[in-house]
Amino acid sequence: MTKEIIDSPGGFFQHYPRVAVVITAKSGAKENAMTVCWHMPMSKKPPLIAFVTGTRHFTYKLIKESGEFAVNLLPDTHAELVAAIGGTKGESCDKFATFAIKKGKSAVTSAPVLADAYVSFECKVIEEKLYNEQSMVIGEVVATHMREECFSKDRDTIDIQKVKPVLYLGNEQYLDIESPKVRILKREECAEDLKI
Repeated sequence: MTKEIIDSPGGFFQHYPRVAVVITAKSGAKENAMTVCWHMPMSKKPPLIAFVTGTRHFTYKLIKESGEFAVNLLPDTHAELVAAIGGTKGESCDKFATFAIKKGKSAVTSAPVLADAYVSFECKVIEEKLYNEQSMVIGEVVATHMREECFSKDRDTIDIQKVKPVLYLGNEQYLDIESPKVRILKREECAEDLKI
C-alpha cells in the first residue's frame, strides 16, 4: 500500500471519530451551549479537562466572564441535538429554548448541566493557552453528575450495551455503532504477543 504525501492536512479529520461533547456556560442571565470535538482529559489528580475553541464563540465569552463551564456527554440518541447545537450561534439564538434542552441542577458552578447527559463535569477554569484565534481552556472538575445505570460496576467505564456516545467523523458525518463489540486487550499481553 502506497501513501500519498500532500502539502496540507485537508479537513484535518483523519484522527476522527471523536466523541462530540456539549460545553455549557452561564454568566449573569446569559447562557449557551456549543458542540466541541477537540477535548481531552489531562489529569486524574487533580481531575483536569481541556478543550479547544475559537475565541469569537459566545460560549467562550461566557466562560471568560464566569470562569466556569460544564462538559456534557450525551448518548447517540441525541446526535441530532448535538449537531443542532453545533450549527447555531448563541448570540442570535437561545439554544435551550429553541431546542427544548432540559437542564439539571448544577452543584458547584452556575454552568448548566444537561439532564439527558449520561455524564456531566462541572469545571472551574484554571488556565488558558491562546493560539492565534483559538484557545485551549483547561478546567478542574469540581462536580460530576453520572447516570449510574450507564456505567460498569466500577463506575469507571461506560457500559456500551446501555449507552453509546455521539461519535463525530467530520464533514457533518456521525458514526452509528448499533452493534458494538468490546474487546479487552491487556497491554502487556499484547506487547508480548506481538514481539518478533
